[in-house]
Amino acid sequence: MDVKPNYLANFSYILNIAFAIYFFGLAPPQASPETNQRQVITHPDQILPEHKGMELGVYSSSTKDVIQNFYSELIAKGFTQEKTIPLVFAKLKNQHISSIQKPDDRFWVHQPYAQLNYMEELGRGYSKIREQLILIYGSTIAEDPLVGDIFYPLSTQYPFLSSEEQIAVQNVQFEMQRYAAQVQSSGGDLRGLPADRSPQEVLASVLDEVGLKEYQLRTSPMASKMRQSGVEFSEASFRKAYDILLQRNGVRSSSQDIFSAREDLNNLLGESDGLKLWAAIDPVYGLIKQLASKHNVSEGQMMSAYEMVLIARQEVSEAAQQRDSDPRQMVYMVQGILTDLKNQLAEVVGESAANDFINLVNGRRPPRPMQ
Repeated sequence: MDVKPNYLANFSYILNIAFAIYFFGLAPPQASPETNQRQVITHPDQILPEHKGMELGVYSSSTKDVIQNFYSELIAKGFTQEKTIPLVFAKLKNQHISSIQKPDDRFWVHQPYAQLNYMEELGRGYSKIREQLILIYGSTIAEDPLVGDIFYPLSTQYPFLSSEEQIAVQNVQFEMQRYAAQVQSSGGDLRGLPADRSPQEVLASVLDEVGLKEYQLRTSPMASKMRQSGVEFSEASFRKAYDILLQRNGVRSSSQDIFSAREDLNNLLGESDGLKLWAAIDPVYGLIKQLASKHNVSEGQMMSAYEMVLIARQEVSEAAQQRDSDPRQMVYMVQGILTDLKNQLAEVVGESAANDFINLVNGRRPPRPMQ
């Protein structure tokens, strides 16, 4: 299946960290230029001269028999099966698409569901078209360039998904957008998403493991953060780094898993890029940036301080493992780690900033700036 422009273009994600994939915007259907030299007929007035006499006006009935009879009449008049496809397709679009009322352009009026209702109607219309095309031509019609885009509506974005998966994902996107609109309209918080409505859970219900993984590599918040980290990836290194971070984010991941993940990233990307990538996905780094801004610390000094903090946090975690066997020794070890860290930080960012960084290691976040 060649990649072609969509009849129903894919939604673009807005959900970044908490909810990036719940807002989508679709463009109106567009004709594909890839038509095997056939003319795309979207209205009866576009019938070629040799097709005149075969009226494509909308019938009052929308039953399958109408289209089947129309197809049979074309065959009886000498049309080959291939040449009937654009005519049958045009008639189906007249029946199921042309009658759908477009949303008005009253942008000054609150209409949260106007565009969504329209896109859902288009989705249902194209579903009926797919069903009737398959009844007439069989399942191989999905690979015909003239109509292939309605069977592969997300082919430009996700060519690795099958026709059934693309249609299912598109339906999930409609569902998630409606859910998001309902939550927003009621004043709810999108971050309070029920576990069974999370993108991961919903998409896992329609994609297999391989398809879901490929989808997430392109659309997940974590993958987006990775691309914006400043690290130059190859496809192979991106996939490997994603797998490492996915394991780090696992529900059952331990402190040791997290430290191992960072070491694996350094081995994969080098220490400099490994630190950049870790900073991109680590919430603590955002707090480090606040402190750096507060104390006018340069970016280079900030990254050095951040690396020192990461090392100290790992050392504190390892020392804490002696909590049960030798708690007194643990306390001494932690105190020594923090003292060494403060001295190191003071040399890089100054005494005042070093105190704030130490508080961060101790779990005390910096106060929010005055508004």
